Amino acid sequence: MSNEQLRYCHKIVTINTAYFSSLNLAHAVMIVCYEIFMASRDPDTPSLPRLANSFELEGMYGHLRDVLMKIGFINPQNPEHWMMNIRRFLSRLPLRAREVKIIRGVCRQLDWYTEQVEKRAKEKTGSEDMTL
Repeated sequence: MSNEQLRYCHKIVTINTAYFSSLNLAHAVMIVCYEIFMASRDPDTPSLPRLANSFELEGMYGHLRDVLMKIGFINPQNPEHWMMNIRRFLSRLPLRAREVKIIRGVCRQLDWYTEQVEKRAKEKTGSEDMTL
């Protein structure tokens, strides 16, 4: 198209071509119509769930580190040694936000359970002290 004709266009579309520096107008219109058609179709595949962002992942790793130290799985003197292995393991597949929430739910439950065990142990030792 000439510059004079382009002046009347509301939108300008560039179609990248591999071997030809230009397309004839009919081919260009056909490509644009095809792209409009494809964009207007209902997607055949459902949209993928949202992947966890770095803020969510770091929160999960911190929570996991704290719980694993609390239950004695990780040495508190060098927690990052084991956490690096856990990070590598969990990063093999991109984690979805929902999966991070599930892992954090497991951590919360482990936290709750260990608190209950500690509470019972204190109550037990406290009642034994009273009987002496």
